[in-house]
Amino acid sequence: MDILTSLSGHSPQQTGELLDRLVTTDTPKAWHHNRATDEGHWQLQPQPQGPTRACALPRWRAEHLNPEA
Repeated sequence: MDILTSLSGHSPQQTGELLDRLVTTDTPKAWHHNRATDEGHWQLQPQPQGPTRACALPRWRAEHLNPEA
């Protein structure tokens, strides 16, 4: 947790509150600070298993590159 708080520039209390707020938005499903080892653990939401959507890019033709041609 010390590393996370130093990287974020927040106090340990502020970092804990930030992680609590992230849990309310389901960004991480849960988090826990192990005070004995000073390690932070979080559980992420499972990724949806539905079909992925592809992004179609426009086809560029010569007139787009050189309108006078």
